[in-house]
Amino acid sequence: MEITRNRHSLGGSNYHMQFTPKYRKPVFRNRKIRALVKAALKYKAHVLHVTIEAIEFGPDHVHMFISNCQNYSVSKLAQYFKGYSSRIVRKHLPYDVMYYNNGPSFWSDGYFYESIGRVTSDMVKFYIERQQKKHWIRVDSEISQSSHPIIQKSLDSFCS
Repeated sequence: MEITRNRHSLGGSNYHMQFTPKYRKPVFRNRKIRALVKAALKYKAHVLHVTIEAIEFGPDHVHMFISNCQNYSVSKLAQYFKGYSSRIVRKHLPYDVMYYNNGPSFWSDGYFYESIGRVTSDMVKFYIERQQKKHWIRVDSEISQSSHPIIQKSLDSFCS
């Protein structure tokens, strides 16, 4: 992880943040919502002059590894990211969002964060990407199971 040099400071401020949609609905199964939220989060990071080192989605949450954020508190970062992305996704994809019946909010009220110390950005990217794969494996499994009806009704029919 690089040390950031500013006019009057030297150091690093990096966070792993996770946001979940209201009622933990699996809104990110929808590719359009996922792509728009990702674009909105990246744009807001650019405006705030922070860096999103990694961003990955599960069906019902998003993980971000954010660096160079020494000018903002964690609560302000969450407010800026969640507020902007919520406005954008509700403005541009209102019917897609309504399908999940999220009520008046897109995001849940809370968020998860942890401060990341002197580790390499590759290590954090690896962690976030690895963690997300397990969520999509479960979703793929659920989809494949639901699309193929079970023909065998009992063990007796298997033996005959």
